[in-house]
Amino acid sequence: MNRLAKRIALVLAIALFTLGAAFAQGAQPFGSIDYVEGSASIMRGNKSLGEANIGDEVMPDDLIKTAADGIVIINLDRSTGMRGTLTIRPKSVAYLRLNKESSGVKSGIELISGQIASKMTKLAGNPSFNVSTETVAMGVRGTAFSVATSVNGSVLITCTEGEVSANDGQATVAVPAGKAVERKPSERLRLLAVAISDPEQFEKRWIADEIEAFRADAPRALADFERRYTDLKERFIAAFDPLQKSETLAKWIREDSAGLVPRANDPATLREKRELIGKIQEVRKILFIFERIYYRIDQLEGIVLGTPLERVELKKGMTAGDFLRRFRAEASALERRVATFRYAERLYALRNEGSSGLGSGTDDFFGSNDGWDF
Repeated sequence: MNRLAKRIALVLAIALFTLGAAFAQGAQPFGSIDYVEGSASIMRGNKSLGEANIGDEVMPDDLIKTAADGIVIINLDRSTGMRGTLTIRPKSVAYLRLNKESSGVKSGIELISGQIASKMTKLAGNPSFNVSTETVAMGVRGTAFSVATSVNGSVLITCTEGEVSANDGQATVAVPAGKAVERKPSERLRLLAVAISDPEQFEKRWIADEIEAFRADAPRALADFERRYTDLKERFIAAFDPLQKSETLAKWIREDSAGLVPRANDPATLREKRELIGKIQEVRKILFIFERIYYRIDQLEGIVLGTPLERVELKKGMTAGDFLRRFRAEASALERRVATFRYAERLYALRNEGSSGLGSGTDDFFGSNDGWDF
């Protein structure tokens, strides 16, 4: 595998191990919501918990999604090993992660799109907090920082207290207080030669510049998004359908509804796990990329619709407006499929002593990124 492929596979493996470990140890809270502004929702497994509210408890592997007017501030639970808050800013999508190991508590957030900010200090022991995007992983141990992603696939990390360590699979860059680092597609991490006195304004200007860069080459970028989305959607559905139609999965769902969890080493359970693991792995390796492209396109609507870009022809008979309206029409069905898949992962972990069952099946897919830099 190339370095990007290894990085993606590692992020996927960590996330899926965390999923299994959380169920093996019994669910422990990630935190509680201290503040909500605008519209924000919580997805847990295959169920939407609806709008987020102050006082709601959030759990490991919850998906938090904010609308264009939404902000969520989470007060971290002691189970994360950290004290402080995590802010999920407008138009953002993120998974919460938590795992306890012999070396200490490992907690963090997988940022799919948008922006987050946090200020925290560690509790006793050796806890760590990590943030991952599709191309960069960050490690923090008591600091104040923010992370932003753009529609172009760029990443910006700013630090106002302490230090953040950023790694893109090729190099590690230390980001001290008052500095920032960015990673643009097809480029390496780059420490910006600026002193940041107002990080929020700096981040806003950076995002505005990224949007202008998108607009400057919008026809090519939109055509590329349409190509990626169509290809990955078809591959995702083709991989998901055999899992969805599995009688074993239907049986597991019925057992879960009845509160039944068969023993991991029961012969029937072993046969059922063997029947599903290949189907689960096939979906995983496509969904990791598809989910990120999907939410990046979701951000484009406010930039394209209602502007002259809407009339840009992406291919014969299809404008950018046509594509984004098709995307929106398909969104609900696709999100239901993703939620069902996450539920299947959860049910597998419950029957596998907490293990996600991730094998080497990622190698075939991640051996090449198909010429796309994420």
